[in-house]
Amino acid sequence: MTIEEEQRNKALVTEFVKVTNRLELDRLDDMVVEDYFEHQPIPGQPPGRDGLKWAYRTFNAPFPDLVFDFQDVIAEGDLVVGRGLGAGHNTAPFMGVPPTGKLVRWSGTRLFRMRDGKLVEGWIDLDMLGLMQQLGVIPSPPPGPEPAPARHLTGAPSTREANHALMRRFIDEVWNKGDVAVADEIFHPEASSPSAPALPLGPDGVKVIVKMMRDAFPDYWMEITHIVAEDDRVAARFRQGGTHTGPLMGIAPTGKKVEWTEIGILRVADGKVVESWYDVDMLGLMSQLGVGGGGGAAGAQAGDAPAAAAEA
Repeated sequence: MTIEEEQRNKALVTEFVKVTNRLELDRLDDMVVEDYFEHQPIPGQPPGRDGLKWAYRTFNAPFPDLVFDFQDVIAEGDLVVGRGLGAGHNTAPFMGVPPTGKLVRWSGTRLFRMRDGKLVEGWIDLDMLGLMQQLGVIPSPPPGPEPAPARHLTGAPSTREANHALMRRFIDEVWNKGDVAVADEIFHPEASSPSAPALPLGPDGVKVIVKMMRDAFPDYWMEITHIVAEDDRVAARFRQGGTHTGPLMGIAPTGKKVEWTEIGILRVADGKVVESWYDVDMLGLMSQLGVGGGGGAAGAQAGDAPAAAAEA
């Protein structure tokens, strides 16, 4: 696929977000194939393009002033990844939750496969846990320490091939093998992660989160299902899981075998990761561990693990 075709795909996905923000859903007929397949549907979502319209109507309508803006769009071949931030006032019932009137904010990352200028299948991970905490459905954790100040790091771009290799090394060696010393080679000493601002900067922040997850899930595993790169960024969708035999964020071990999904983006400069973003299905994970209830809103992304298993 040519660079021009990839740019057209990025433009279409960006326009798709604007159209769904405004609930101009009839316009999806020109953007989405009729038999579109959503790998991570919301509860009750019908199949196809009509089901996609239903999902956006169901999710967006309770936030009539909703704005979801892409902060980043990456394309390679027939895949497009878009990362964005959403906000809106909750003025109507949302997935079984009565209206709160609250202004809530969340992040989300979308992955689409394109064919002949239309969306043919999609995946999503968004911060449903944070959204539900803001709506008061799930208790919020106590405030953490002030995040370390971060600065915008710049440097020479890399190549798609090198960024693919960097992402694969990060997952294979740091996450799957637990060799956290490799993070010192991959991450800039002042690398930041806006998705987890309370973590220390640089490789130390990576080591904290890897240790936490691998202590909680000693048989932890992660695999890349899709990868998309440009010269200065690389995005990947992950499946991950393990057996919960250690404490996790105050949750006592349950012995349960769980699986969840995530989409991450790394920004690369001078061959090092300088910034990273992650949208993780923490709500689906917590639901599988029996935390936060299992119905209505708590099940909003709980279909991720079965859907991922169906893809395998």
